[in-house]
Amino acid sequence: MAVFMEGNPSCLLIPVTFFAFFQSPDDYNSRWMIGSFIRAMRLVSIIIAVNLPAFYIAVIGFHFEVLPDDLVLPVVSSIRNIPFPPLIEALVMELTIELIREAGVRLPSRIGQTIGIVGGLVIGDAVVRAGLISNTMIVVVAITAVAAYSIPTTEMSDAVRFLRFPHMLLASTFGFVGIMFGFMFTLSHLCRLESFGTAYFAPWAPFRLKDIKDTFIRLPLWKFNTRPLDSKPRIMQKQSLSRGWKSNETERE
Repeated sequence: MAVFMEGNPSCLLIPVTFFAFFQSPDDYNSRWMIGSFIRAMRLVSIIIAVNLPAFYIAVIGFHFEVLPDDLVLPVVSSIRNIPFPPLIEALVMELTIELIREAGVRLPSRIGQTIGIVGGLVIGDAVVRAGLISNTMIVVVAITAVAAYSIPTTEMSDAVRFLRFPHMLLASTFGFVGIMFGFMFTLSHLCRLESFGTAYFAPWAPFRLKDIKDTFIRLPLWKFNTRPLDSKPRIMQKQSLSRGWKSNETERE
């Protein structure tokens, strides 16, 4: 269903599910293998954007033994003279990234892009040289920011960027246990949500195997012969997009 408003060039499509925020028209304009790979990368990016700073905080504060032996010395040398705990480092850098992003949005487009790139480079180099933030934290924050901006929908990207802060607090208090608790709470909340009578986390909750063909993967278009049950369609069968050939005997019949 589409909701139009007079004087507005856009419309609202309802109901919507969680996986719809990771779909892009580009996925259907390329081969199904490439489209599935790109869509899977988007779903991986949301896990990185939400949990990578929390994972770093938990490792440094509670679970240093999980690091490989080759990484122990570089990480220790990076955080040795830092006066702040990992949580404060992460909060300062994440808030700085958000301020740079907000400033880039408010400025004219040409200046905004320059401010974002130059500001990030200058501030990152300055805080490392001043000994306030470790090199490892700069890398973690940079990867997290890139992962958050790879989500095609702005609303979902904003939610992901906000969600990482509670996970960081849980990781600084309980370590990996806090991260798992936050993940399970978020997942259970998503499973309970509904969008105009449709389960928000469908087709995983409730689970429907036939509808998974257009979620974290994108199967070939000729597999899309039925409509998903999310929108409760009256006619399940789609217009024929079948691939293949029919025998002459079948056509004569």
